[in-house]
Amino acid sequence: MSEVIRRYALEPLPGEGGFFRFISRFGADAGCIFYLVTSDSFSSLHRLVDDELWFFLDGDDAIQLTFDEETGHGVSVPLDRDHRTSLVKGGLWQATKLVEGGRWALFSTVMSPHYDESMYSSPPARLLEDHPFLKEYLNA
Repeated sequence: MSEVIRRYALEPLPGEGGFFRFISRFGADAGCIFYLVTSDSFSSLHRLVDDELWFFLDGDDAIQLTFDEETGHGVSVPLDRDHRTSLVKGGLWQATKLVEGGRWALFSTVMSPHYDESMYSSPPARLLEDHPFLKEYLNA
């Protein structure tokens, strides 16, 4: 895992967890990053304003949870060699972590417009009280 961090010049991502590096902006206003989750630091539960497209690149199998606060409905999808893409719709809560026993997984994500901190929300205490199972998707 430390070799992957060095090879791609990744840095810790404050708040969300994991490691990332901005790759580029393109088109009208899109942006792309490398993103690494590990057994110790994964994509903690958060919400983005706009859609985010995920691509599995390498490593161990992961699971991505999306949760619709309005309906109380959650969906878990695999991200692995057989399931390489996932589109997370803006406004849904999301978290991505490794399947039990995994060490690391490398992704690329794309957003249009490109990410900026004002798009990011951490879950409020009320959400976690109403849906306690979501606590397992928090980096602690």
